[in-house]
Amino acid sequence: MSPAIPDPDANRPDENDPEARPTDPAKSIRIGHQERDEAIEVLREAAGDGRITVEELDERMEKVQAAKFPIDLDEVLADLTTNLPSDRFRPQTPGSGLARPPAPGQDVMNPNNIGRDATEPLVLKAGWESENRRGRWLVPAVIRCEPSMSNIELNFLEVTTDLERIDVEIVAGMGSVVVVVPDDWGVNVDRLSKTWGTVRSSVSAVPQGRKPTIVVGGSVGMGTFRARFANWLDRRRLAK
Repeated sequence: MSPAIPDPDANRPDENDPEARPTDPAKSIRIGHQERDEAIEVLREAAGDGRITVEELDERMEKVQAAKFPIDLDEVLADLTTNLPSDRFRPQTPGSGLARPPAPGQDVMNPNNIGRDATEPLVLKAGWESENRRGRWLVPAVIRCEPSMSNIELNFLEVTTDLERIDVEIVAGMGSVVVVVPDDWGVNVDRLSKTWGTVRSSVSAVPQGRKPTIVVGGSVGMGTFRARFANWLDRRRLAK
């Protein structure tokens, strides 16, 4: 008599059993269009910087479209960013072992610095974690960016300010700084130097009317700096 063939599904947890479901929300909460769009933007930025090839871009975009959970996106982006999609889904309680510590210079209770004194310089550091300023945040006259390993994004699309000049000082590192501005703002990069890094700007140095000018100084070191207007993903966020 032939031995019985073991059933490979015999020990698999029943997805309909609440007690058998994964406890990690990054493996159990479904993602949607927003999470996939954000992942695709990371891939396109990486391809534009030459970190992945066009063939890799196509392969990874297919995986993003097929992803169901945040952990699936992590596998596609793990070698491109430390700001992984699963981070926002995992609990931020002390001692949970799932949440990452806040980046230096980040106010955990007030990440966009709402109500912050605009006369005080803002210092943003990106070590192993990326730093983003988006939405309606209070913009000071001086911002210091230290992208040692990861990326910093300064997004001014929803900002309201009376400042006509905003100074952004960059401390040389291996990370990148991205500045996103409305169509009528200006970005002046004449004071920004580089060694092995790159500086790119598609924004005029002269704003329209009395709109703000962002004056960028310092050095990108081995990192990158990019100034641009809103892309399709930014417009999609604003439309929601």
